Amino acid sequence: MSLINQQQSALDDKSQVAEERWNEKADRRRDKENQRMEQSVWLQDIIEKMEQCKADIDLLKTENASKADLERIIEQLRAQNEEQQALLRDLSESWRADCAQHHDETLRAIDANADKQIPYNIQGYLDDFSKSLASEVRILLGEVGKLREERRGLQSEIGYLLCTRSKYGPGGEYNADWKVPNEGPLAPHPVAPEAPAPELPPEIPSARPAWRSVPLRRTRKKKSDVHQQPPPPEMGGPQMMGAPFAMDPRHQVRSWSTWQPDPANAPTPPSVEPNLIVPDQRSLGLFGPRSQSSSIRG
Repeated sequence: MSLINQQQSALDDKSQVAEERWNEKADRRRDKENQRMEQSVWLQDIIEKMEQCKADIDLLKTENASKADLERIIEQLRAQNEEQQALLRDLSESWRADCAQHHDETLRAIDANADKQIPYNIQGYLDDFSKSLASEVRILLGEVGKLREERRGLQSEIGYLLCTRSKYGPGGEYNADWKVPNEGPLAPHPVAPEAPAPELPPEIPSARPAWRSVPLRRTRKKKSDVHQQPPPPEMGGPQMMGAPFAMDPRHQVRSWSTWQPDPANAPTPPSVEPNLIVPDQRSLGLFGPRSQSSSIRG
């Protein structure tokens, strides 16, 4: 039974494979038939188009036979071209006019909305700009003043150095023309050291003489003679120099409270009283001194 079943299953498989092959062949035949039908239809269309082209060519030949017909066609084409150009021109002009009108309407709507929401304040913008510009200008002027002071300091230092150089240079205060110059070709050359003097032969000491000197005996003066000596003569000179020394110093000492100014040495008052004119202390503006109060228009 198993063998029969196996043979039956094998036959079933073969029959199934055969049916599948048959179906595939049928599908291929059907596709080929459809393709052949389509090709025949395409071929018929091509033939009809060729016939139509031939008919059109014959018609054109007959129409082009006469020159009048050709000129008439050209005139018709020109008229049609002019009509199309005029239509395009009118269309472009109308389109430009519509665009300009829409643009104007948009600008008016924007201006109206801007005035309603945020009003323009040109003066405020100008004031803010002036304030910011004034601060920047003030900073720049400060830097310019600092640079000017530095320039003046450098100029003064350069002047001092040039003055010192002129003093120590030839013809200056410390190196005059009548003196021998310290620099240049005329400057004195260093003196060569002199040769050392030759050494002298040592002296032979002479023999000591036999003569001896005896010192004299001094005489003593009596004390009475010393007291009887006349005073030294006074030195001649102006009496003004010796007057302060001859005065008693006790008479010169006085109390501070008893001192009084000498009316003879008092200064005389001036004939014209001086008038002190104080300038008006006005603050300088950012761009220079302010104008007078009389020139301001009320």
